Amino acid sequence: MTEHHARTYLDVPYADKDTAKAAGARWDPTAKRWYDPHPIQAGQPRGELGRWMARADVSDLLPGEDRAFGSGLFVDMVPSSCRFTNVRTCVSQQDWERLRRMINRRAGHRCEICDRPEDRDTRLWLEAHERWAYDTATGVQALRRLICLCSD
Repeated sequence: MTEHHARTYLDVPYADKDTAKAAGARWDPTAKRWYDPHPIQAGQPRGELGRWMARADVSDLLPGEDRAFGSGLFVDMVPSSCRFTNVRTCVSQQDWERLRRMINRRAGHRCEICDRPEDRDTRLWLEAHERWAYDTATGVQALRRLICLCSD
């Protein structure tokens, strides 16, 4: 087993990164995840780091997700009653971190539109993006797909 796989990874939301670092967490640039360098035992973070104990990875296909829905660049219809509401605001920060990590992993850490990888030097970031379907007849908005897009 390599050191990379033996680490006790944590689910640290971006907003908590400084707190986790101060508590002793370290960043693994290859895995793009925080970890506890001195766990109590494998999979058991110590002390304050326990609050970010990693949960199981999210499956690459979410229940009800339609990976064939839409392609290329697009603008989804979003009713005014749903503006500023998204998956990120409807799940815990730790669950969002797990979803974001899965979306990036299944896309091979590349933008699903232009195929470019994240590049911190040029400030090109990978982000999770939602694809929605809106039925004007019924007034129902449905999340159909989550994809990985670059900041450009």
